[in-house]
Amino acid sequence: MNKLIPISMLFFSTSAICNTITILPNVKSGLPTFIQEPNLYQAPDFDHFNFTYGYLSEQAEAFAELPIALGSIERVCIKTTFSEVSYKEGSAQSGVLVYTYSTNSEGEKAYNTTIGDRVALDEMSEHCFDESSWVYRNWLADKNMTFTPYSSSFAIIEDVRVVIQGELVLSQEPAVFVTQYLDFISKVGFDQSANFYHTDSIRELKALFEQGLDKNSQNVIFIKNIAFGTDVTIEEIAMMTDEEFMNTFLRIMEKVQGSNTINSSYLKVLNDFEYQDIKYIVVETREDLQGHSVKQHEVILLKKEGEYWKLYMVENLKGFFI
Repeated sequence: MNKLIPISMLFFSTSAICNTITILPNVKSGLPTFIQEPNLYQAPDFDHFNFTYGYLSEQAEAFAELPIALGSIERVCIKTTFSEVSYKEGSAQSGVLVYTYSTNSEGEKAYNTTIGDRVALDEMSEHCFDESSWVYRNWLADKNMTFTPYSSSFAIIEDVRVVIQGELVLSQEPAVFVTQYLDFISKVGFDQSANFYHTDSIRELKALFEQGLDKNSQNVIFIKNIAFGTDVTIEEIAMMTDEEFMNTFLRIMEKVQGSNTINSSYLKVLNDFEYQDIKYIVVETREDLQGHSVKQHEVILLKKEGEYWKLYMVENLKGFFI
């Protein structure tokens, strides 16, 4: 039976996992870039009562989409990396202007507004919103952030990252769980998705990996050098936690496909069935490749870990060792 997954189902039968995720926002001008400090001494020039979807993102220079599995936010920091910083200008600052909205007593949007944060300009400037944590409710509800990073004096923005501390709330419903996973790797990336994998799957893969290194398998050594680095030893890999190993191993996806994320604009769960304690989820996705929408079908395997279904993709990942 064909299924479309309603968002409301995401909050039934769930498990919560504390996590820190890093998201690369979309910067309109591309990177590297220079974004001049806006005029902070006058009211922002936008419609305070336009609440249509996408309006605030039109005003901002950067836009970050948050995963639907994100169930709570404890802290958010925006890290901006600059080059060509002139330290002769002692008062130079790095800033972030956030476009958001205020709500009334009933939680409804009241008017659009901005908040900001400024710190001394450095090659790595971090902006955290501990004193404006009310904005977390908006970001969590909308599952997106709109903001403009800038500098008060000339400096090139090389990189922008949004770091979120919070909880991932993973569904016990298999089809919804798969929807959360595919959404996560489209917005956050493969190399932070270890929490979606079954513990047995990770440990079987790690054992296979260590065996290959013990036997000096050139294929496994090649993969190790790409994903873990040439300086990492087999002893150091053995000491890694399951999550650390899996996230590091999954860095190889960027090398294989040229991106750490999938570029999927459409997802539909077509069917699911269970055989020998394994759940098979058949999904259809459409990826945007060079201006064309490419339809793909994939079978995703799940296995129960306690009360919850998790990804059991050992056979798929073993293909890297062949």
